[in-house]
Amino acid sequence: MSRYNKSDCNVNKRFVAIIAEKPKAAEKIADALGSLGRYNKCNYYRVPYWVVYKNGETILVLPSAGHLFGPSTRGKGVPITKIIWRPTWEFDKSAYYTKPYYQLMSNILPKADMYVNACDYDIEGSVIGYKIIENFGDLNKGMRMKYSTLTKPDIINAFNKLTNIDMDNVNAGSARHELDWLWGINVSRLLMKLFKISAGKSISLSAGRVQSPTLAEAIKRWEEINLYLPIPIFNINIVGEFNEKKFQITTKDWYPENISQAKDVVNYLNNNPILTVSSYQEFKEKIDPPPAFNLGDLQKEASRIYGFSPFKTQGIAEELYLDALISYPRTNSQKLPKTINYKEIIYGLGKQNYYKDLTNSILNETKGYLSPKQGKEEDPAHPAIYPTGEIPKKKLYGDQFKIYDLIVRRFLAAFGKQAVVNRSYAELLDGLKRKYKADGLIILDEGWFKYYTFSYPKANEIPVLKNGDKVYVVNVSLKTIWPKTNTTLSKYSLLRWMEKVNIGTKATRARIIEMLYRRKYLSIKGGKTYVTNLGYSLYKAIEAISSELISPELTRSFEEKLEGISSGKYTRDQVIDEAKSFLVKLIEEKLADKEIGDKLAVSLNIKEPEKRCVICNREASYNLYDTNLCEFHYEAMKKIEKNMSLLMKKIEKSENEVLNELIKNSSTGLWIREASKFLLSKDKH
Repeated sequence: MSRYNKSDCNVNKRFVAIIAEKPKAAEKIADALGSLGRYNKCNYYRVPYWVVYKNGETILVLPSAGHLFGPSTRGKGVPITKIIWRPTWEFDKSAYYTKPYYQLMSNILPKADMYVNACDYDIEGSVIGYKIIENFGDLNKGMRMKYSTLTKPDIINAFNKLTNIDMDNVNAGSARHELDWLWGINVSRLLMKLFKISAGKSISLSAGRVQSPTLAEAIKRWEEINLYLPIPIFNINIVGEFNEKKFQITTKDWYPENISQAKDVVNYLNNNPILTVSSYQEFKEKIDPPPAFNLGDLQKEASRIYGFSPFKTQGIAEELYLDALISYPRTNSQKLPKTINYKEIIYGLGKQNYYKDLTNSILNETKGYLSPKQGKEEDPAHPAIYPTGEIPKKKLYGDQFKIYDLIVRRFLAAFGKQAVVNRSYAELLDGLKRKYKADGLIILDEGWFKYYTFSYPKANEIPVLKNGDKVYVVNVSLKTIWPKTNTTLSKYSLLRWMEKVNIGTKATRARIIEMLYRRKYLSIKGGKTYVTNLGYSLYKAIEAISSELISPELTRSFEEKLEGISSGKYTRDQVIDEAKSFLVKLIEEKLADKEIGDKLAVSLNIKEPEKRCVICNREASYNLYDTNLCEFHYEAMKKIEKNMSLLMKKIEKSENEVLNELIKNSSTGLWIREASKFLLSKDKH
């Protein structure tokens, strides 16, 4: 970059204005285009911008700070149907930091001869740039710049291949913002109005088109976890020996019915320590390499390996993208096109000592013929996530390195050869013809596991057997296992659910989940997510307004219509008008429903309920055995009652002993444990 010259910032001639989504991206664009000439960094209201002189052309690269405009209203009350796009800093205190960027645009853009939207190539970036040009420039002179990495070659190539403004993305993105805003402001204001009528005071509540079904799913999982009553299984663990090789054996397709039968099996095997092989087979299995990451896959692996939240992973990936170290991360694609120079990228990665051995290995293994494994998922805007091969300007540490390393290794693995494992499986019988099994796995060729070691399988060797072979039982033990619930509630499990039911977008899902925690509808204690009283109260109130508001079906229906705008199946006005009609009708029906506000006030402990649960002090909705219970502990009591006889038979203990087992067991759901404690204390009295 040339030495700063204040006069270079006073541009009085024709110029092209390039709008970038963030300052870091703007600097990368200026650096790339300026490499063909010269460029200067300037400031306006402490916001940096860059003046580039290239081949007799003057280019100003101006950064935004995300959305400078958003849907709003000047109207009070509810329903609200009129939408005004206004500067975000005017109506949102948290967006006040965008005001200097707004002032920069308003001062410089009206003088430009051409406008280039160089914001990220997705619906968000398309809307950000479009709204800036619409308000400060001339859309007839607007162009679009598309790139997937912030490397110099990609930026120069993108600038040389400008296209028309991508109106399909703009319309779909604008409609999504307007739809989400209409939904949020109308349902939220209705809830707050009903609460104020009942309680005589105000409270801040937030409902959302995607947020509310996601909260409902979190509550469904939370209830399943807390109402989980484990049924014990009796695990027979056997150490067998054949030809001086010891290996693990377990029961096949059966468990002892109760503790006595389990002890009988152990005694039998101790007295008759021979198992006969009834079948044995082994086969080689070739395991294909995985494709390069899309955003969802990256979030999945970062959660599995490091316990990162989807929001954290996405944020780190975006930082790496802005540093030109990886391609655009908000992509659905699992495919890498042939047009990318993979050899150059791998050579670049090899300049980092940490990856030198791996890059040499993949180049030798492939003999330079680099054909990546392609996944099923596609994205018309961007390829799968890949490293650019550029050397980090400063050393990566901690979490940032972990995400970068995941991306690099997964990218290299996509070029790797198949891994080969040998799987073996034996079925054995005791003298009473009860079935047992043993499984083995040996890695014959590590293939792509070498690069993506996070998927390396655990080897477990068993001896080669044949029918009729006698296996000696060296040791047999019994373990009573109270299985854990299969239901999970975490930021990552909610993300996967959103992907599965197709609500939200790859760019917004993690942020929506994070919002549930920031607004204190969900919280984390002891590493586990739980639903707060505020979150549950809000959910019940939204459900009382309309169960459609918490169902993914309605949200998904509008998602499909929003996607249909891009394809031309629907117009923006059609989708927004349908939403307005639905919301207005709903609000007019519920505006005078005082009962919703009353229940919300009771649930939030603003009003006193008629009766309280003897276990947790929540509002009591049920009476069981002359005991006032909330809905949670009522369900817990019923579940204990239903399963008590089975549990007593399984572990052969009294009712009180069963309750004690449920209390001390970590697998037991919270409400089951609390109900068990209450039943024990009641019995003592």
